[in-house]
Amino acid sequence: MPFARLAVALLLALALGPCPSAADEKPAETRDDIFPLSAVRPGMKGHGLTVKQGTKIERFEVEVIDVIRNHLVKQDVILVRCLGEAFADHQIAQGMSGSPIYFEGKVAGALAYTWAQAKHPIGGVTPIETMLAEGKRKLSGRPTGMQPPTRIRRVAGQTGRSTELRPIGTPITVGGFSHASRNALNAAFAPHGFSVCGGGAVAGRPQRGADWVNLDAPVEPGSAVVVDLLRGDYSAAAIGTCTFVDGKQVYGFGHDFNMLGETLLPMSVGYVYSVIASRDLSFKLGSSIREIGALVQDRPSGIVGHLGKPARMVPVQVRFTHAVTKREETFEFEVTPNTVFFTQLLIFALKESFARAEATLGQNTKRYRMTAKLKGLEPWTYEDVIAGFDGGFQRQLIGLVDRPLNHPTQRPEFESFKLDVEIEHRDRRAYVRTVGASREEVRPGEQVTLRVGLETKDGGDPVEQTLDVRIPHDAPEGNYVISVLGGDFVPAAVPTPKDIADYPKLYAAFHKSTELVAVLPTGRVDLDLDGHLLRDLPLSAVARLARSPGGRNTKLQPVTEKVIQKVPFVVAGRQKVTLRVVR
Repeated sequence: MPFARLAVALLLALALGPCPSAADEKPAETRDDIFPLSAVRPGMKGHGLTVKQGTKIERFEVEVIDVIRNHLVKQDVILVRCLGEAFADHQIAQGMSGSPIYFEGKVAGALAYTWAQAKHPIGGVTPIETMLAEGKRKLSGRPTGMQPPTRIRRVAGQTGRSTELRPIGTPITVGGFSHASRNALNAAFAPHGFSVCGGGAVAGRPQRGADWVNLDAPVEPGSAVVVDLLRGDYSAAAIGTCTFVDGKQVYGFGHDFNMLGETLLPMSVGYVYSVIASRDLSFKLGSSIREIGALVQDRPSGIVGHLGKPARMVPVQVRFTHAVTKREETFEFEVTPNTVFFTQLLIFALKESFARAEATLGQNTKRYRMTAKLKGLEPWTYEDVIAGFDGGFQRQLIGLVDRPLNHPTQRPEFESFKLDVEIEHRDRRAYVRTVGASREEVRPGEQVTLRVGLETKDGGDPVEQTLDVRIPHDAPEGNYVISVLGGDFVPAAVPTPKDIADYPKLYAAFHKSTELVAVLPTGRVDLDLDGHLLRDLPLSAVARLARSPGGRNTKLQPVTEKVIQKVPFVVAGRQKVTLRVVR
């Protein structure tokens, strides 16, 4: 019986013919303009396209060495040698990422990899089939960097051992920044795989008379493409090369930009000033010409842009006024709202503006008014005074922006950010040096006078301020410590906001730097329970609530009373005085 079944099976097999193998299956859809990876062979000659100066696309020759299988997971790399006298000068340069490579007049892929400090211009080509597959991804509408932030740290792709085949690298050309700021920017962006180089803002501005710039240069294979992160009086533009244009989709780089996945960043046609030769790794120096769409996919095998798609930027205006001369200077720029870049770029642009406006690294005092507009909310304003070296603006101003941007579940959309600063070249800080009390022993409810000695930063005579404080009725018996300090170091007595719409209430509760504050302890405790502040709870109830279901995010806040006095100084430092409370 088993033999009979086997015979039937053999007869059926002969009748039906051999079973189709993977190689016999119907090949994937082919295109006349694509050179398939399966047809690539060692020794083949071809050419590439890239821009070395201006917007002119130039040709260079290549020869296939071999194909490296599975260089990245499910991604092969074509190993090529670039030929020609130009490569004896600058080798493969950063910014050439995405340069299309052709065999028999058909595009085979994007020049994307090389070796740092390599003697010969040998590079890796990402197959075009792998890149085109990224363009078939459907967009979810939740681009990375536009939602609650995910911290992304990367190892720089353009440095390291010369034995490792690595992405060519994406140079970020910055404009408007000083040499010191560029060094700081380079240190900040190196972990993301970028190298920062000095350049300029948008190329070919008509008012600058750059009539040699082709402002209408199209985006096409070989042309420079730019991802705009910052533009205006300050600029930051990541430069690469367009590999392929398919309808409204633009493919480039041949490797990732910053592994953002689905994203939304402005994309522009680029202009190249020159290729800067280097013994380590050469790079293109360039900038944007005009916006053409948005980068929507940032994947290991390349980037995908969409022509005509808008990508929002946050307009920022910073205006400085000299307190004595009334001289005004205004800086205007736009920053990408992408959370990976927004705060860092805003910090650097603000810091450069402060330094350029009135040399604020010397003695100075700055009165500022910040107005922010978030989508769906009324504009809110915060005012205060800062003084001294760099004015502490990074701690205060950026903190106001950073809080909503780093909300764990919500992603606010900044529609605008405006900062007005009045600068006085005098350091109006005053340090709290001594605190004394009119008596050492007090009873709850009694009043005592504090004498506060202040030392002014500008070398003037010492100043004494008095604060009349009343000991709380529930002050604990025994040693009683009163702290005297500046208002901007006193925590706001409001719960941690659960909703971004509640942040203006938090800012309104902040104490000002020009307030002298005495903090008096009480015997009460508040409980911040999941963003709701429960006041004056019995201690027995506090422990029960902290263990209750849904009450995991709890924080005890000792209740204090405060006595506040406005002073003509920015109060720095703190001192304590100890009294004895008796009953």
